[in-house]
Amino acid sequence: MRNKESDLQLQRWLHPKYWGMWLFFAFLRIITLLPLSWIETIGGFLGWLVYHLAPSRRRVTRINIQQAYPDYSENEIKKLIRASYRSLGISIFEMALAWWASRDYLRAHCTVEGMEHLEKALAEGKGVIMLTGHFSTLEIGGILMALYTPLNAVYKKAHNPMFNTFMHFYRNKHLKEAIPNTNVRGFIKGLRNGIATWYAPDQDFTQNIVFAPFLGGIAGTLTSTAKMAEISDASVVPFYPQRLDKGKGYKLVILPALENFPSGDQIIDATTVNQAIEAMVRQNPEQYAWIHKRFKTQPEGQASIY
Repeated sequence: MRNKESDLQLQRWLHPKYWGMWLFFAFLRIITLLPLSWIETIGGFLGWLVYHLAPSRRRVTRINIQQAYPDYSENEIKKLIRASYRSLGISIFEMALAWWASRDYLRAHCTVEGMEHLEKALAEGKGVIMLTGHFSTLEIGGILMALYTPLNAVYKKAHNPMFNTFMHFYRNKHLKEAIPNTNVRGFIKGLRNGIATWYAPDQDFTQNIVFAPFLGGIAGTLTSTAKMAEISDASVVPFYPQRLDKGKGYKLVILPALENFPSGDQIIDATTVNQAIEAMVRQNPEQYAWIHKRFKTQPEGQASIY
């Protein structure tokens, strides 16, 4: 029965409408054979193309950056916009590295700063929510963290079904478990079993949110970080993956666990989460996903900045 199901699944992806995706994956697989410096160069060119071909998203990026850095000059804004698109282009090929590069290769190109903070939290025998943001290094960052500790990851399903299948397969291959964000029980179960769980709540949602300050504006912020921490008695440890210059690899920066969290006040807790993510963004702004309409949902009566 399993073989028949596998054959049926394979036949589905062999349909001509998916051939373009197969070619895309084949191209990515070939790119992973190149040195990191070459991958960054090719990715930078891809980012340049996206920058010029997607003016509406370029506008979103500019609005977000202007709000976050109101004192920036026009030249500084342009420089950060271009750097963020370069980083975005590189991230496409880093996804391929996360899926197909050997673990020994990735470990050789990664250093960790602040591992003692995670070890301290895990030593308590409880789960740990690894709080992070949507950096362009998101995919490879999660896989790199899994080299150093058993790791679950909460993710939002991709719109393309074939891409989502591949993404789920390779994340499950290298993580303890890839958990869809709709699977709340799976999230809690992993934490109660003492497993560190990757979690990035910094996107725009319309449900289960409160409004809190973030990057110069007001953002609809999920209350789930505090709720999951309270239900599971887990610590919340912020971290972010950083791409180093000139093909020198990556650094995982792990920060001390949030103190007095959760507090029982939704606004205070949402603000604490946003401040933690914002601090990481300030340290690494060119690698943050400014392209996302993070401030689309606003309090009633207040217009979106877009």
